[in-house]
Amino acid sequence: MKRKYTKSALLLLDIQNDYFYKGKMEFQGSYEVASEAKKVLEIFRKKRRTIIHIQHIAVHKNASHFISGTYGAEIYEEVRPMEGETVITKNNPNSFIQTDLYDYLKNNQIENLTIVGMMDNMANDPTVRTAKDLGFNVQLVERKATSIV
Repeated sequence: MKRKYTKSALLLLDIQNDYFYKGKMEFQGSYEVASEAKKVLEIFRKKRRTIIHIQHIAVHKNASHFISGTYGAEIYEEVRPMEGETVITKNNPNSFIQTDLYDYLKNNQIENLTIVGMMDNMANDPTVRTAKDLGFNVQLVERKATSIV
C-alpha cells in the first residue's frame, strides 16, 4: 500500500557562533540567516516535524574555527537544539560524508528536506547536491550570508 504522505525534515547547517560577531569567521548577513532559520525552525517545531542540527567540528590540528569545546563551535543560541532534536557532527563540508545522516534519514523514512545554512558554496551546495543525488526532495531556504566581514 502506498503512503498518502511523505515525511519531512529540517536540516540546519553550521549555524554556529564562529560565524557571528567576534567569531573566528564572522559573515555579513549571518544574523539575517539565523533569523530565517529560526522562523523555519519554529514552524517545524510547531508541526512536530523532524529537526536535524548539523554541527561542524574541525579535525585539523591547525584549524582556526569550529574547534571542539570552544564557544565558536557551539550552535548559535537562536537555533540551539531542544531536547529530543538530533545533532549530527561533521568535519567535512558535505553533511553526508563520514556521518550517519543518510542512515538517519532512511531509517526515519524522510523523503523531503528543507535546508538552511550559513555557506552556500561550502556546506549548503555539496549537501544539497548529494541529497538530490540520493533521491531526496530538497528545498533550500533563501539566505544571504556569503562573504566574510
